[in-house]
Order: sequence, then C-alpha cells, then structure tokens
Amino acid sequence: MSSRFFCLIIAAGLLTSLAQAKSNDGKGLLPEVRIGEGGSELENDKKALTSEIMITRSENKAIESLQRMIKQQKPGSTILGDLYYRLAELYMRRSKSGRFFEMNVNNPVIKSSVFPVPNERGSEAVKRAIAVYSRVETEFPKFKEMDSVLFNNAFAHQQIGKSSEAAAIFGRLVDKFPKSPLIADGTLALGELLYDQGKFPQALEQFLKLEKMPKSRVFSYGMYKAAWSYYNMKDADHGMKKLIQVVKTNPPLKEGEVPNNRHNLRKEALRDLTVFVGDTYTADKLYDFFLTVCQDSEIGQSMIDLAKLYESHSRQKEMGIFLGEFIEKNPTNPHVLKAHLYLVNANEDLKLRDKVIGHLQASSELCKSDSPWRTAQKVEDAADACEKDFRRESLEIAKKWWEIWLKNKQNVAFSDLTQKSFRLILENEDQAKPDLKTHFALGELLFQLGKYDDASKEYKFVGDRAQEPVMQHDSNYGALYSIEKALEKSKDKDPSRNALRKELAMNYLTKNPTGKHAQNVRFKLGHIAYEEANYVDADKWLRPIAETSKDETLKKKAEDLILDMLNMKKDYVGLQKFSKKILASNTTDDRKKGMTKILEESSFAEIQDFSKTADAMASARKLIDFAKDHENSPLAKDSLWQALSMLYANGRQFEGAELSLQYAKKYPDDKRTLDGLKDAARSFAEIGQLLRAADTLKLIADMDKKNANAHMEMAADFLRLESRTKEARDIYTKLMSTMDNKNQARMITKIMLTYGSNSNHPEYQKLQEKILAINMEPYATQILNDRAERLLLAGKKTEAFEVSRKIMGRSIPSEDKAPARLVQAQILESELASQSVKARIEKFAFVLEMKTEKLNKVQTAYLNAMSLSKEEKIVRKALAGLDRCYANYISSLQNMPMPGGLQEAERAAVKEALTKLTAPIQAKKTDNEAKLKSMVVARATDGKDRDYSELNPEATISPAVNYPQAFMFEAYLTNRTDMALSRVTKAQAKACNRSFATKDAKIQGILEMANNCYVSKQYDVTEKLSLELAKFKETRPLGLYYLSLASDARDQKEKALWLADELMKSQPENPLVIYQKGRLMYQLEDINAAIPFFAKVVDMNIGSSEMSTFAAVKSYTEKDFITSTENFSKLAQDQVYTYNVGPLFSEAWAQRGETQKALQLISELSAKKKDNVEILLQQAHLIESYKSSELATAQQIYERVGKITTKPDLKEWIGKKLTYLKGQTSPTPGKVTQLEGQ
Repeated sequence: MSSRFFCLIIAAGLLTSLAQAKSNDGKGLLPEVRIGEGGSELENDKKALTSEIMITRSENKAIESLQRMIKQQKPGSTILGDLYYRLAELYMRRSKSGRFFEMNVNNPVIKSSVFPVPNERGSEAVKRAIAVYSRVETEFPKFKEMDSVLFNNAFAHQQIGKSSEAAAIFGRLVDKFPKSPLIADGTLALGELLYDQGKFPQALEQFLKLEKMPKSRVFSYGMYKAAWSYYNMKDADHGMKKLIQVVKTNPPLKEGEVPNNRHNLRKEALRDLTVFVGDTYTADKLYDFFLTVCQDSEIGQSMIDLAKLYESHSRQKEMGIFLGEFIEKNPTNPHVLKAHLYLVNANEDLKLRDKVIGHLQASSELCKSDSPWRTAQKVEDAADACEKDFRRESLEIAKKWWEIWLKNKQNVAFSDLTQKSFRLILENEDQAKPDLKTHFALGELLFQLGKYDDASKEYKFVGDRAQEPVMQHDSNYGALYSIEKALEKSKDKDPSRNALRKELAMNYLTKNPTGKHAQNVRFKLGHIAYEEANYVDADKWLRPIAETSKDETLKKKAEDLILDMLNMKKDYVGLQKFSKKILASNTTDDRKKGMTKILEESSFAEIQDFSKTADAMASARKLIDFAKDHENSPLAKDSLWQALSMLYANGRQFEGAELSLQYAKKYPDDKRTLDGLKDAARSFAEIGQLLRAADTLKLIADMDKKNANAHMEMAADFLRLESRTKEARDIYTKLMSTMDNKNQARMITKIMLTYGSNSNHPEYQKLQEKILAINMEPYATQILNDRAERLLLAGKKTEAFEVSRKIMGRSIPSEDKAPARLVQAQILESELASQSVKARIEKFAFVLEMKTEKLNKVQTAYLNAMSLSKEEKIVRKALAGLDRCYANYISSLQNMPMPGGLQEAERAAVKEALTKLTAPIQAKKTDNEAKLKSMVVARATDGKDRDYSELNPEATISPAVNYPQAFMFEAYLTNRTDMALSRVTKAQAKACNRSFATKDAKIQGILEMANNCYVSKQYDVTEKLSLELAKFKETRPLGLYYLSLASDARDQKEKALWLADELMKSQPENPLVIYQKGRLMYQLEDINAAIPFFAKVVDMNIGSSEMSTFAAVKSYTEKDFITSTENFSKLAQDQVYTYNVGPLFSEAWAQRGETQKALQLISELSAKKKDNVEILLQQAHLIESYKSSELATAQQIYERVGKITTKPDLKEWIGKKLTYLKGQTSPTPGKVTQLEGQ
C-alpha cells in the first residue's frame, strides 16, 4: 500500500469519525446508529469500547516500533524521511481513537471498563502528527512524497482550527508542486479556507485556477464555489455564468443512468441559480430564463425552488407572476399542483383569501380523476400529490382559518372560508371510500357555527359508514347531540326535528347498545317523553334507570324526573311511595336528607302557588311563618330571603330592612347576607332613619373588608347629618390615618364640617393648616377661598384681597380661581361705592375720571370671574355685582352735587354731559339685566348701606329693594296626604298628643297630629310621626317631607337639605318639595341660591304670602310693575309691614301711574308706623315727585326724619334738602330719581 493511499485512508476515516461526532452532538442517536442488526445498546457499547482499546493498543505498539526504528537509523539515512512520514500517519490514526474516547467520556461502560482507557485527546495526536510533518518538510526537503506531506500537514492544521497555517501550507503545495496529482485538491482546499475566512476575492482566484484542470474530479465543484464567491462579492451576473457552466458541464441523467455526484451538483447548481437570478431578474423574466437553462423535466422543480426562495424572502406577491406563467404554459407538468399550493400559502400570507380559494379550487380540479393533469401523471405520483399534499395543505389552511374564527367569531368570513376548504377536499373524494375524517371535521365546524342541522347530517354520514369503532360511536352521538342543539336554538317547535331526534337516539342505541352514552340517550328519550307530557313513555325509559343504573348522577336525575311527574300529576301518594323506595335503596346521607325534605318542599311549593294569586304581603307573612316553623330546613333561608325581597319590592322598606338584619344574624356566612345588609342600609336611608342606616353600615364594614372604609365613611356622613358630630368625627379621624394625601385632605374637609359654623375652633384651624401644609388640591384652594370670603365679610378687605391674590397665583384650574377673583371684584366694588363724587370746580374732572377708572376695574374683575368659571353660582354673583356697579355709577353721576359758582346754563351743560357719560353704561346695564333675568338672580339693594352724603339734595330717595329675610319663609304645612297645595295655618292647629298611637291610626290622623305638634314646636313628636309615615311606600314622600321640616326646625339644616334632595328624586315637580328646597338653600347659602326654586314655585301658584311677596319683589326688579302690584295686593296690610315691602309696593303703584293709590298706601303705613324712616322717606319721595302742590307736607316729613334718624349723613342731607325746598317756589313736577336696582 503506498504512503499516499494510506494517508488518504486515514483522512477519510478521520472525516467519518468527525461526521459521526457531529451527528452525536446534534441528535444524540449515535448508539442507535451503530447498533445495526441485533444486539442491545449496552452490548454494542462494550464491543465498540473493546474494539477501540484494541486498536489503540495496536497503534501505540506501531508508534513505539517506529520510534525505535527511527532511533536506530544513522543520520542521513535514506529511509528516515519515510519512517517519519509513516509515524505522522499513525498519529493521525491515533487521533481518531482519541476523539472516540473524548466523545464517550461519560459513557458508563467506559467508566466501568476493566481495561485501562487512554486519556490522550484526539487533538493532541493531531498536534504530534503536525510536528512530524513539519520536521519532514524541514529536514527532508527532497522527500519524494513531499506533496502528500504538505497536503496532510495542511489538512491536520485544518482539523485543529488553524486555518491560516493550513492556508499557507496549501499555498506552498500549489506553488512548489504544480504538477502534483494533489494540486487540484490542494487548490480547492486553499480556496475553501479563504472562502471560510470571508476572503472571497482570494478564494475566487484559487477556484478559477481549477478552470485549467477541467478533467479534475473537483473541477465542477470549484466552478460551483467560484459562483458563490462572485455572489458574495455582489457580482451575481458572473456567479450566474459559473452556475450555468456547472449545469452545462453536468448534463442530466439519461434514462437508466445511475445517479452520482456530478448529477447532484447539477441539481445544486440549478437550485442555487434561483437565489442568484432572484437578485438579478424581475419576476416576469424568471420563467423564460430557466427555460434556457433547464430541461423540460427540470423546469418545474426550478420554479418550486424559486417559490421557496421568494417565500423565505416574503416576496409572495411576485411569486404569483412566474408561477402563474409556469402553470399556464405547463398545464400537465408534475409540479403544477405544488405550484398552486405554494400560491395558496403566498396569498394566505397576503390575506388574499379569494385567491387562496381560487388556487384551492384549481388544485381540486387538477385532482379530479378525469382531469388532463392527473391523466398525464403516474397513478401513484398523482395519488400522493392529491391525497397527501393537496389534502394536507387544504386541511392546514382550513385549520388556520378555523382557529382565527374561534378567536373572534365575529369574523364569519373565516368560517365560510373554512367550509369552502373542507368542501373542496370532499369534491374529489372516492365515493366508494369517502374521506370520513374530513366529513367529521366539517361536522365539527358546522356544529361550532351553530349550523346544527347540517352538522347532524355530516355526523350521520360518517356514523353510517365508519368502520373504526370510536369514530362510528362519536359520529352517531354527534348527530344526535347536534339535532338537540338545533332544537334548543330554534324558536319554532318543528315536529320533524323532534321525530329526527328520536330516530337518531334509537339509531345510537341500536348501533351502540352499551355505548358510552347509552344510558344518557335512554335518559334523553325519557326526557323527551317527559317534555311532551307523555308520562307513560317517560316512565318506561326513566324507571329502569332510576332502579338499576350504576350512574348515581343519572339515576338521581331519573328519580327527580319521576318525582316531578308525580308532582305534576298531583299524585302525592305516589310521590310519597316513590320517595320511600328511594330512601330504602339509597344509603347516602345527603339523598336521605333530600327525601325527608319532600314534605317541606311541598309546603314551600304550596306557598309559591299561593303567591301567584294572593296578596304579596300575605305571601310574605306565610314565608316568614314557614321560616320559623322549619328553621333547620335549607328552605328556611330561601323562604326568609324571598320574604324580604317581597317586602322591598312592595315598598315595605322598613320591614324589609328589619328582616334583612334578622337574616344577617341567622345566616352571617351566607353570600346573600352582605347584599341584604346593603339593601337594609339603603332602605333605612330612604325612609329617613339615618342612625339605623349608620349602624347597618358598620355591620357591612365588618363583613366587607375590601370596601370597609367606604362603608364607614358613609356611616359617619349619616351620623354627622344626625348631629352625632363627635362619633362622626372619630370615624373620620380613624379613616384618615389609613388614607393617602388626597383622601386624607378629603376626610379632613369632612371633619371640618363637624364643627359647623364654628370655624374659629382651634381644631378646625389645625385641620385647615394640615390641608394647606400638604397642599392637596382642590381642598387647599377651597380653604383659601373660604378664608378670603370670611375676611371680606369681616370687613378686612386688605387681608381678603391679599389672600385672593395668592390664590390667583397658584397653579390650579381656572374654575378654582373664580371665587378668589369674585372676592377681588367685591372689594373693588366697595371702593367704587365709597368713591365720592363731590368736588370743587377745579377737581370736578379728576373726580369723574377716578370714578370711571374704578368702574372699569371692577367691571374687568367681574367679567374675568365669569370667564374663569361657568358655575351658575359664580355667574349669578358676578352678574349681580355688575348690576350694582352700573347702578351705582349711573346714580352717582345723575345725582352728583353740582360744584358751587356755576351759572344755570353751565349747570345744565354739566348735567347733559353727565347724561351722555352714563348712556353707554346704561346700555350695558340693560344687557346685563337681560342676563340677570334669564339667570333668575336677586337684584335687591339694601338701604342701610346707603351713603346719603353723596346724594344730590335736588333728588329724592327711592325705596330699597329687599326680599323678605330667610326666617320669614315659613314651613308649608299641608292637610292633604297626597301633598297637594292646602296650607294649614297656625290657627287651625290643635294640641299635640305626645302619646299618639300610630298603629291603628289613619294616615290623615297621623298627618293632622304631625301638623299640631309642629305648630306647638314639639318637633321630636313630629319627627317620630314622620318616620312612621316614611315606612310605607304610599306615604313615604309625605313622611320624608315632614321629617325635613322637623330637622330644619331642630337646626339640623344639612339633614333637612339631604332629605329634600332625596325627595326631589321622586317628587321633582311637587311644589311643597321645591319650596322646602328653596327655604333651605336660602338659610344655608343666600337668596340667589333659593331664587331658582322659589321662581319655579311661583309658577306653580303655591298661593302663600311668602311666595306672593317674593314674586312681587322679583317682578319689581324686572320692571314688571303690574305683576308686582298684583302680587303685593295679595298681602294683608300687616304682612306688607312685616315683610318691609310697603315702600316698594307704593313705588310700584307710582311707576304704574297710580299715584293716588301709591300715596294712599304709604299714608296708611305712615300713620300706623309713625317713626319708620324708610316709610317716611318714601312718602316724602312720592309727594315731592308726584304731588308738588303739597311740598310743605314733604318738608314736614323731612323735618320729622331729621329728628328721628341716627345717621349723621342722612341728617346732613336732610338739612340740604330742606334748604333746597325752601328755595323752590315752583318745583318741577314728576321728577324722580333713578330707582336703585333697576
């Protein structure tokens, strides 16, 4: 054997070993591969181990022998180089054994081996070989087989990963031995090394050298690698040329020719051409290109390879171009079906489902037994393509669509597509051997689609033909179950379906008499008869199940149906007899207990029947009695729950709440207990029993830990409304300790509410400071706004303005800034009002300028407040403020004292100029009044704040416009149980009976006593009677109304308002409720807050003196003097005086032109109230303005006012007025000062 041949054998063995090692690393199946025929894995491992150890021993002996021979040689020996060469080859063989032991180091056979196992690694042996090869090259340069030495040395370097050294050695082989038989392999190996290092130009240079060796066995492979080098150098065109060269130099196999590597390389080149050409040619050129390269038998595979490439690059859209051309021009090509299937997947990726169906349809057509394509193929190939490939792809796409539809059943399109896919598969099925699996899958899909009739047919089709027992069983049952679902779904009771259901049930039992569902099907037949009220047939099917079935669940169902049939037939004897039979045959405690409860259930059922026709309250009483009589029965709980539900449903909130508390005490762990307690708490609140509601909420908090804080907070809210402030405060404080800053601030505000109006309390102040310290909005700003308003009310305008300024500078929503801006506007308004217009001639213009500037400032402030917030309260106040400012400005200028020293003409000119100056302001005032009217805002003026020193003595004093004070709006007591308008006066009230019994009293009697006790101020009795009325749905509004009245009278204003709000929910149009809401808003806020409610009550014609007065004043402010006098006229004279509207009443008559009535009214009031300054001033005003002939009388009245008034500025003005009147010999009649508030 030559050295070269020996070397090649070693190299081949080493490559084989490496290949096996790779397989072992990849799949771990090497022992199975080695087993061959016979022998266990352990035995084979032992054989392999023994063999390798023996080989290693032989190798070691051979190496030792060679080493001795080398030592024996004299220097310069002619055979020394050959010995070294053989030693290197042995080392290479030794590396194979080393690798074997490395690979099996953890094999238990090796670990337990009695033979010593070599521990030398395979790579160490290779390194030894390399050292020897290198020594031969160095010491024996004339060695005859030096080309083999270099080749093997390079190969050895390559094995241990020294690619650069291997490349250098291969380079020396190529350079020094150009005519060596190994030169082609060496050149290729060098090129491969350079290629693996990414040095594609250098690798290409080596591969192209092989062109000069066309007869070399590696020539085609070199050209193939050259093509890939070009490709990696971005030169696909030259790469394609090389691949085409490979194809041409490797013609296809002739018929009968045995395949070899040359043929395989042609296939590789054709396959890789698809990669190269894909980067160079557009999709529409690809088919023509491959026609020039491929044989007819190869074009199909090339198109499929191209399709794979395009698919991997997500170029599905272009795939249709070349595959479409291929399909069109090669209708009978074996790969046409596969092309269609690729286009199925491509179009699915593109979500072009119509095209997917189109290609599936085309595939189905190809697979028809008589299609031209199928006829042109081998029978087995066509069958394989259609029955495997087409069916597999169709099923996979159907499965995908099916899953998409299952995720979102709104995508009905996918269910339709899935159906089409299944039906395409079934189009070509062999009728003699139908595709039962696909039929079954179609049945499953149709079932899921709710197409139960169609699903039943598919299942039946399979069940009639299936030979496999499981499929036959499941299909027959599926057919039955589907038709049952169809019956459930259908509203129409189709007799044919019922008949089919019975037929399918019998079919199942006939084919599967002992099937998995046989007993269930028999039960179904019995149930069908039961549903049809065919109790004879039902008993025939159910009785055997009830008596003999081992399925306890089914047995129990059958028993229950039989019991129910007996009950339906009212066969109580049979019912008892059968229940005893069950008890005798049943040993379970639960079932025995169930049977013993039959009588209880019968009794309970009797009550249910009774409830259908009887009075609900009577039914509730029976249920309560049942719960008492059968307190240990599970039905007792249901009975009690049903009773309390009836009470709630029929408006008996109090009784229902009481029963809910009993239920909670008896069944604390029942899941409905918490709901019952919540209903009780809500009911107690609805009937005004807030303390009971609070107590119940505490119980709820103990049970509902998750929401305990919310329940306790509501309990505290109710306690606060009931004036239990300390208890409420303690709860709020405890809750606050568990909350975050935001909720702490909210809780602090509630604690602050418990101090009521005592805002100076130290604890109240601390709480405010705490909120301000954590700066939690909106509470911090609310506190600052409240401070600013309090400072303003206290007259501390500078401090109020400073606090408001700070609020305006905060980073908060504009709505929260609006109250602060309103405070600033009110301060500016006070400055406007205090700005004097008295001036000497030289200061006259300056004073006017100052007054106008202050008007502009306050106007800007009010308008700005409205722009910051659209809240009705803010807008109302701003509009009212603007109205006052405009009125002040106009009045000040119109009544401005003239500077001394002016001539009459000059005085007239000044007055004309002032009139022009006020004209635009008057226009603004008119526009503002329209807005005021739509907002229903009070525009009252208070005479006590007038500055008389600013008033021109030539003018008169018009009356102040005031609404009656809040306390004058008395509670409206009605004698109508339906809360209709019919007021009870104090005179009509009788004595209050504190021991009044409500049990048998009539509603009217309770109402009368409530009125009596309210009038006599025994509000606790009124409250007690109110709570009694609130217990019942029919009288609940009346009870809550009187409870609100009593709470108001007992100074529980917030509670009264809360009750009024609750009433507004159910009685939004009741005038008494609306009036009560207005009264409370007036007391808690101001007249502006009450006006919307009072205005609505006026429209309802409530007919009370308070509302007549309100309507009169409101009409007066709107200059509707006719309506005003009509409403004033409804008052008795003492009421006119009591409400302090006499001056306004007389002025309304005067404005209507009824001067005599005005004078008569004011004269009568003046005679009755001789020292009333407002009445006297109004009388003087009317005489001076409308009765100039009696100026002397006016003078007398002014003199009297001057004597009795305590106001210095009024005394001063009276003096000027008397001086003026004495100087007037002929006063101008009808001269009237502009009325304030207009």
